[in-house]
Amino acid sequence: MNKKTLLFDTDVLCLGISKGNTSGIFCVSLNILKELIKDNHLQVYLSSPPLRKKKYLKEFLKKELGQDVIFYPPLTPRECKIGDIYEKIKFFKERKQYLKKFLSVIYLGILKKLNSFRKSYDLDKVFDLYLSSFFSPKSFKVKKKFLFLYDATPYLYPTYFDSSILRAFNDIVSSFNKDDYYFSISENTKADFLRYFPVLTDKQIKVTPLAASESFYHETDKQRLMAVCEKYNIPTDKKYVFSLCTLEPRKNLIRAVKTFVQFIEKNKITDLIFVLGGGHWNTFLTKLEGEIKYIPDGLIKKVGYVDDADLATLYSGAEWFVYTSQYEGFGLPPLEAMQCGCPVITSNNSSLPEVVGNAGIMIDWDSDEQHIKAYEEYYFNKDLRDANAAKGMERAKQFSWQKTANLIIKEMMK
Repeated sequence: MNKKTLLFDTDVLCLGISKGNTSGIFCVSLNILKELIKDNHLQVYLSSPPLRKKKYLKEFLKKELGQDVIFYPPLTPRECKIGDIYEKIKFFKERKQYLKKFLSVIYLGILKKLNSFRKSYDLDKVFDLYLSSFFSPKSFKVKKKFLFLYDATPYLYPTYFDSSILRAFNDIVSSFNKDDYYFSISENTKADFLRYFPVLTDKQIKVTPLAASESFYHETDKQRLMAVCEKYNIPTDKKYVFSLCTLEPRKNLIRAVKTFVQFIEKNKITDLIFVLGGGHWNTFLTKLEGEIKYIPDGLIKKVGYVDDADLATLYSGAEWFVYTSQYEGFGLPPLEAMQCGCPVITSNNSSLPEVVGNAGIMIDWDSDEQHIKAYEEYYFNKDLRDANAAKGMERAKQFSWQKTANLIIKEMMK
């Protein structure tokens, strides 16, 4: 069988590893790569990252994929050795100020040598396919280019993003053309890009929904649930509502928490708290205090970063999950929650109805009244919680990384 050669862009993976942020788009890239590398129709190559990152990426991927990967240009033994020297010089440059000038000369000399190595590579190789999971396509020689489209949020709400993200988004948009092909993570995202960027056509964009990892499951072991609560200092004598997201304004977390406090006070509830994962607590607390004068002690529990191995347990143990975002390109956290058997409350906008369907309570993101009502519906109606938990687990079966990869491969093979 003649395999098609696919060059897979590694920029997102490198960025995630270097910044310690292995969530979001990083997880999407890794899970898609895991599936593509299994396919017998493809010979997968990975675009070479900067030398200082290549060694770590290679080791990380070997552990994750269970096999060696092929970089293009390749990582040679000579390059490995010089790369180690490069790292040591970089270390001393940053820490030994008095050596900076001397080391800079050596540093630049090594970079010059590495560039001469790169010129000796066979860079005339033509790949059948090129896939980038985020950044705009590079200038490799390829027959067909494919790029992932996540959402048009930076275009719709530019004030929510810093300049680096806006630059990256603008680079992607400026690369749009009639010859390349695109994978959209939802029907809503596809519609947005067709609406706002008329250079694109319907035939160029294929919808490939995302999926939750198999590590998200319904945990029923009470001892495990208790142990994870204790690990994150969540009171075991109370029930909890869970939310997991960044503190971007569009995530609407201030309203979700503010209305939870109002719901608690209105119904004089004493056995329920709100557990918040992720984000910068001090910044959030300042904003929250500006919205509401009094927060009962212990009512809002910030657990910060949650280990991947504990997420399924936290989802499973929650009474319900809250994710009432202003806009989403897909909405992976609600899908993860549903796969764990946790009832969800989400917004009724953008792509979220495509994910949740009829398996949760969906409300207007900007309605305080609907937030409070949704909390009351779940708190006072166990049958509804159980029914939506079951619906959620069933609906989550419609999504898998294998299905996503099959759609991608089918489109690329045309």
